[in-house]
Amino acid sequence: MNSDYKKLDQIFHPRSIAIIGASNRPGNAAVVFLKAHAVLNFAGPLYAIAPNGDQVPDFPTFKNVNHVPGPVDHAVIAVPAAYLLEVLSDCVRKKVNSVVIFTSGFSESGDPEGMEKERLIRAKARESGIRMIGPNCMGIYYPHNGMSFRPDLPPVEGPGEISYLSQSGGMAFGAVFLGNRFGLKYNKVVSFGNEVDLGGPELLDYFAEDPETKVILAYLEGTRDGRSLGRALIRAGARKPLVVLKGGLTETGVRAAASHTGALGGSRATWESVFRQAGAIQVDTVDELVGAALVLRRLPKFTGRKMVIITISGGLSVNFTDRAGFWGFEVPELAAETCQKLKRSFDIPGTSVKNPIDMAAAFMMFPIYPDVFRALDEDPETDLIFLVISIEFLAYIESFMPGITDNSMNAFLGAIKEVKKPLVVVLPSVIGEELRLRAEQLFVKAGFAVFESVDRAMKVLNLVRRYHQRSKRKE
Repeated sequence: MNSDYKKLDQIFHPRSIAIIGASNRPGNAAVVFLKAHAVLNFAGPLYAIAPNGDQVPDFPTFKNVNHVPGPVDHAVIAVPAAYLLEVLSDCVRKKVNSVVIFTSGFSESGDPEGMEKERLIRAKARESGIRMIGPNCMGIYYPHNGMSFRPDLPPVEGPGEISYLSQSGGMAFGAVFLGNRFGLKYNKVVSFGNEVDLGGPELLDYFAEDPETKVILAYLEGTRDGRSLGRALIRAGARKPLVVLKGGLTETGVRAAASHTGALGGSRATWESVFRQAGAIQVDTVDELVGAALVLRRLPKFTGRKMVIITISGGLSVNFTDRAGFWGFEVPELAAETCQKLKRSFDIPGTSVKNPIDMAAAFMMFPIYPDVFRALDEDPETDLIFLVISIEFLAYIESFMPGITDNSMNAFLGAIKEVKKPLVVVLPSVIGEELRLRAEQLFVKAGFAVFESVDRAMKVLNLVRRYHQRSKRKE
């Protein structure tokens, strides 16, 4: 590993952390950061720095970072903008290696004073060598090492596999919560804000080399160095799957990005050209960002377009077949031998063994599930299996047959666990949300890719399919 990687890696492995700006005021941001690290069991000392002299319960508290008796490797700064340069000078004297600057009020404000303050911060980074993340950011979430920026962000067993760089704090923790719901294990997440020092290019290079990172996600609003970012995107995309969500693609979005992180936008055509050169999967929403990561990690590689759709309703199956075509998939006839196998399992009025498959009343015939999915897994005309479970049909039955939902979900799980072809489960949200969420978690815990929207699942599947196609051509 190169020296640049090793230097950046130190940021994620501090031996001690100081949180600067603590006080006993309710909702104090620095105390929130302290609790966030404590909840995830950061192993080293956590120091509260309270410039006003308050004592913060449960944490050793000092008025200045230079009063801390031992070394401080990393600091999170949450003080008003007017005091930031003074605090940074204190960190330099303390020989702090890296800082996260939560404080806002700089170039994103659009006023000359804020922009000048940011210029001075950048100069301080260059002259001192201290690495800075921010300002106007949430910083680092690395649960494997107990680093976090919200106390409610989830712990992760093991080092995780998805790393995510985001110019936005909200887009960072939103994706973490959503990914956790669907079983993704995050490795490192960095909200980097105005990127006065450490930003997109270096983080992309770091994640591309990081052995813990299997998939890279990125939310980008803009950059101050388009060439460096473009080259870093291309390097990262050549090494690992890269999924990008670009904020500020419209005229109003560009304006919003400038007021959010002070980012310089650039044209939509330019950004999309760079993403194509990088071989990146470009998505439009956080749901798709998480969904793409889910498909990349939970499904085997696939390039085929032939989809078999399984539902409980004929009308739904027709609509889903139309949507499959819209998103680039075929819903072909199954092989004659496969149809015969399915007929032996459920050839009753109201059902259809043709693709799309309408199970209708056979939906309640749990013992046939293993034979049905075995036949589809062996079908030569099928590349992937798209299972839609409509909880609204079970919600009524649940009222007089309690437990039927759990029984049916467990029957599905038993039948699909041996399927080798790519398979996704879709549980649309209509009614019976409590039942639906319970069913969703059964599939998530079993390791399946689960979606709550047919269109979102199909769009993401097609994006990932095309990514695998491009990768295969390069091999």
